[in-house]
Amino acid sequence: MRTLVKLLFAALIVHAAYRVGMAYWDHYQFQDDVQQLAQFSERATPSELAKEVLDLASERGIPLDPGDLSVERRQRRIDILGSYVRDVLLVPGYQHPWTFTLDVTVLTIN
Repeated sequence: MRTLVKLLFAALIVHAAYRVGMAYWDHYQFQDDVQQLAQFSERATPSELAKEVLDLASERGIPLDPGDLSVERRQRRIDILGSYVRDVLLVPGYQHPWTFTLDVTVLTIN
């Protein structure tokens, strides 16, 4: 009986680690996509970039609110900052709100 409890506890830990890992995997893929978008959109306005970032978030299922996104452009620099909260199912029946921060800075040639 004691071994069964230990196995159940270990399974819950593995499950939670998998769920958190997948949430971070999605976040890092999204951040990579945003960085590529900024690198290859050097002539786009901040509002156009913001719209494209929100479209990427929508495609990936990232709950990014337009009010939590900031796109700034200064001479040769593009800064994209944002944050969102995603519910991560740690154990069956319990979701924990996890905050992710988007921080992309790109230096352009032109």
